[in-house]
Amino acid sequence: MSKTERTAADGVDPNATRNGAKAIVAIIIAIAALSFVFSNVAPATLRFLFLEFTMPAWGWFLAVLAAGVVIGSLFPWFRPRKK
Repeated sequence: MSKTERTAADGVDPNATRNGAKAIVAIIIAIAALSFVFSNVAPATLRFLFLEFTMPAWGWFLAVLAAGVVIGSLFPWFRPRKK
């Protein structure tokens, strides 16, 4: 019995199951990151070269998280290649 025959017989698409698991893991990580971000509300100062910026710590964490998402989408080195 081939893979497509098993998929049709079972009624379960293995790719859909894998994508669903990835989505659940991504949601859990996002919730953990956002809860960490919003639990740090004290002011924090960032010094870069001769500049100084002060804002709540959650703002800095959120900015770093957003930068990570942007960088991750710009450099898709670890994504599987499409055939």
